[in-house]
Amino acid sequence: MARSFHQYSPRAQAVICAVLSAAAFGAAWQVLIAPERAVVAERRERLAVLTADVARVAQAAQRLPAVQREVAALEQKLLATTAVLPDEKDAQEVLRGLHLLASDANLSISSFTPKSVTDRTQYSEWPIEVGLEGGFHDLGRFFDRVAAESRLISVSNLHLKVNPGSAGGRRGLVLASCVATTFVFSPPAAGGRP
Repeated sequence: MARSFHQYSPRAQAVICAVLSAAAFGAAWQVLIAPERAVVAERRERLAVLTADVARVAQAAQRLPAVQREVAALEQKLLATTAVLPDEKDAQEVLRGLHLLASDANLSISSFTPKSVTDRTQYSEWPIEVGLEGGFHDLGRFFDRVAAESRLISVSNLHLKVNPGSAGGRRGLVLASCVATTFVFSPPAAGGRP
C-alpha cells in the first residue's frame, strides 16, 4: 500500500528529495547542458583549426616581401636567359650575327642553310648549316667569338678542306662547313607546368 510522503520520517523525506533532485539534475544535464557542451567542444576544435590557419597565413604574409624580391630576381634571370635563348627564331638576326663574327675574323660566309627545328621540353634546337672561307687561324678566331656570343650557339659537324682555288695564291685558305645550332626558348603553355 502506498504511503503518503508526509508519513515518511524526515530523514527518509530528505533522502527521497535528494534522489529526486539528483534525477532531475541528471535529466536536465542530459537534455539541456550535454548537447551544448558538445557544441562548445566542436566550436573549440574549429577555433583551434582556424587559429592554426591564421598563424600559417600570418607567417606567409611575413615572407611575402622576400618572396616578391625572389620573384623579381627570377624575372631578371629569365630576361637574361632570353638573351641567350630567345623566344622566337629570327633567321635574319642569326645570319647578321654570324656575318659580323665572320667578317671580324676575316672570313666570308659562302652558304647559310637553315634546317628543320627539333622541339624539346622547354626549348627548340634550330640547326643552320654554314659554309665559311678564309684562313685557318681566322677560323679559330671565328669559333672563339661564337663561343663568347651572348646568344647560345653550338657548333658541330665541322668539316675542313684546303681551298684549291685560293685567290691570289694565298696559302692557308680553307673551306669549312659546320652546323651552328641555336636554341629557341619554348615557354610553357598557359596554365601548364614546364
